[in-house]
Amino acid sequence: MIRQQPDLTINGLRLPLRVGAEIQQTYEGIGGFTARRLGAGALITQQTWRKIRTSLSARGIAPPGLDAIDWSQPVTLGCVAARSIQSISNAIAIPAARRTDASPYGWAINAIGLLEPTPVTVAGNTATLTPVAGAVGYQVFWYPLLTVVAIAGVQNSFDAVGAVAGWELMAEEV
Repeated sequence: MIRQQPDLTINGLRLPLRVGAEIQQTYEGIGGFTARRLGAGALITQQTWRKIRTSLSARGIAPPGLDAIDWSQPVTLGCVAARSIQSISNAIAIPAARRTDASPYGWAINAIGLLEPTPVTVAGNTATLTPVAGAVGYQVFWYPLLTVVAIAGVQNSFDAVGAVAGWELMAEEV
């Protein structure tokens, strides 16, 4: 089964993978959280909030064409890197903030750790993977749709000798 990789979108503008050619995306948890040790060494964690920081970098035949975006305002980012949740159950709660143009997909995990694709149906924010005989777990993937701020905007570069445009973007979920 070949899965179609969705194009990156920013405020509804499509950045086709054929133009971006090499797009990389990373996610990092940020927030008001810390870990502290008590006098006897016991670990205590504290958390007040948690959000996502994401970075994108790309190289391709053309710059992204995003100079008209007001980066001081929130923008909608249709991500290209899938996130996933694994469970022993075939019914898995997934975040509401996900792309509607790229359906969630899933795998059944068998007893020796091999993955087998299995159909996924979504009702509300629950993904139900079709049961597979002998499966010991299931994993569902989805593409996030994030509302982010990227105050610095896009950092562009161009390699004139290689005729390659590059760019980077760092953004944080609002």
